[in-house]
Amino acid sequence: MHSKPSPSGYLEAVAEFIAFLSGKELTLNEIMSHIVLVVLAPLNAEALTLDQLNDRNQVENIGRWGMPLEMIKDYVDIYSFNDRYPSTDTLRYRTTTYVTTLPDWGDDYPLLKNLPYTTGAQSFITIPIERAGTPVAALGVFSRDVIQPNAEIESFLTAVGSVLSMYMFSQGSSSHVLPKIKNVGGIAAHPYVDNSSNEFTERQQVILRLISEGHTNLSISELLGYSESTVRQETIKIFAKLQCDGRIEAAKIYKEMMANSNEG
Repeated sequence: MHSKPSPSGYLEAVAEFIAFLSGKELTLNEIMSHIVLVVLAPLNAEALTLDQLNDRNQVENIGRWGMPLEMIKDYVDIYSFNDRYPSTDTLRYRTTTYVTTLPDWGDDYPLLKNLPYTTGAQSFITIPIERAGTPVAALGVFSRDVIQPNAEIESFLTAVGSVLSMYMFSQGSSSHVLPKIKNVGGIAAHPYVDNSSNEFTERQQVILRLISEGHTNLSISELLGYSESTVRQETIKIFAKLQCDGRIEAAKIYKEMMANSNEG
C-alpha cells in the first residue's frame, strides 16, 4: 500500500488536472487515462469507469479505461436507476460510495456477486459528477489499495469530480450528454501499431518490456534508477503510442508484437 499522501499532494494533483483540461478539447480516453495515471496516482488507481444517467431513468456506461477486456464483456452497459450498484447509490444519495472488499463486491451489491474483479484491485470508489447541484454521472475508480474514507480523501475526490464536471458542462448544454468530450462511448480498437511513425525511445522500450513482465511503476523506478514520476510519464507516452487502455493491454500488445517479430 502506498504511504498516505500529504494534503498538499492532493492539492497539487487537482491543480495539475485543471491545467491539463484548460483550453483543450480532449477525447474521453485521453481524460480517463490522465485521471488514472496522473490525477489519482496518489490513490494507486488502476482503472476507471464513467456512468451517466439518461432521460429514461437508466444508468449507462459511456467509457471504461484500464479494465481488462475479458472482464468488460461480463459487465452490463446499461441498467435501471432502481437497480443496486455503487453508481446508482452515488447518484441516488449524492455521495461518494466506497467498496473495499474486492475482488468480491460484498453483500450490498448482489447483482455483482458473480462478477469478481480479479486484477489485484482492492477498492472501488464512485464519485458523483454534478450539474447544477444534481448528480448526473458517476466516476468509478479501481484502486490497488484499500481506500478507507476520511475527510482529506473525500475532499480530494469531490474536487476531482467538480473539476471534471466544470469541463464536461462548460459549453452550457442542457443535455446530460457530455458535450465537450469527443468520441464519447467508445474504447478505441487496438490493432497492431506500426511503430515506424511512433518510435519508442530506448527507455520506453525497456519500461514496456518490464510492464509486460508485470512490474509496477514503483518497481520499475527502483530497477532503473528513475523517479516513479518519470516512469509514470513514460507509461503515459507508451500507452498513447500503443493506443491502448492500460498496463494489461500494453503487455498483451507488446507480447504479440514480439511474437510476430520472432516469427519474421
